[in-house]
Amino acid sequence: MILDSCSDLADNEGMEIQGHVQNGVVVFDNGLKLPEGAAVTVTLRTAPVIHVSSIRERVQLPLVKSDQPGMLDLTNDRIAEILEAEDVDALKAQWNAPS
Repeated sequence: MILDSCSDLADNEGMEIQGHVQNGVVVFDNGLKLPEGAAVTVTLRTAPVIHVSSIRERVQLPLVKSDQPGMLDLTNDRIAEILEAEDVDALKAQWNAPS
């Protein structure tokens, strides 16, 4: 398959074409060929790296402590406030500072 003209490429900006490397050259699947001189960007796809902790612990629920679990309005700002307060408390504990 050959793309007919460079004017057709304007409608396909950002398109993804699958392929593989053969003898150090990128070869598109399905025999697709781009016009000579076409500018391209190649992104190497690798398998994701998944890190698994060797320490297995049960999750303690609720993740956010409350007198009435499920009743907090957890907006992004509120979650940030809670996490910041937990970070400050942890730092105070490290420094043995009073709360």
